[in-house]
Amino acid sequence: MILLVEDDVAIGRAVTQGLGAQGFPVRWLRRGADLAPAVARGEGTVVILDLGLPDADGLALCRWLRAQGHAMPVLMLTARGALDDRLDGFAAGADDYLPKPFAFAELVARVAVLARRAAQMPAPPLMLGPLVIDRAQARLWRGDQPVAIEPKPLVLLAVLAAARGAVVPREALIAAVWGADAVVADNTLDVTVSALRRRLAEIAPGIAVRAVKRQGFCLDGGDQSASIPPPVAPPKP
Repeated sequence: MILLVEDDVAIGRAVTQGLGAQGFPVRWLRRGADLAPAVARGEGTVVILDLGLPDADGLALCRWLRAQGHAMPVLMLTARGALDDRLDGFAAGADDYLPKPFAFAELVARVAVLARRAAQMPAPPLMLGPLVIDRAQARLWRGDQPVAIEPKPLVLLAVLAAARGAVVPREALIAAVWGADAVVADNTLDVTVSALRRRLAEIAPGIAVRAVKRQGFCLDGGDQSASIPPPVAPPKP
């Protein structure tokens, strides 16, 4: 999934439709403030980030992503094309920089390179209170001690932990645990949630899975609030 952060309607629509036609699904965010919740829900593997957002400084958003340990590739798409602007973008943590106006074929080529890079990246460990979720090795640790847990509850825990306290829809959880094409009844998810709750009560009583009616599930506890950034003011002209 490509996260496109772009307030220009014409560009946003063209990029969303064009990349979609090339096989890259796009989630279009029109405000900088929408990036953190989307990343917290694990919705993006590549970010296309406009710098001139009305509510946020794109450079600051990129720096926040890197400060929080998010390694997904970032392509800055902006009208600021001077050398100093590009150097500022790379210094903020961008992987690529494409000034506007741009040739769409070049955008597709650059996104394809970043998507391949993202696919090769091992998922970094997640810290959740006393627990460490090693997504690359599919293992759970408490301190330096391995913790036994069934595979599906572990995947469920990893998805909820990556959301940093945000609510993850039931459909997204089912797709993450059983696969996007799986046909899974709601009560199957509920059984797995119950198993995870029981295991957390044994190994980390301060962390709990909470159901949000007609929405999904989230985690309470584990000091997750620190991962949500403060509002970022747009740069002054």
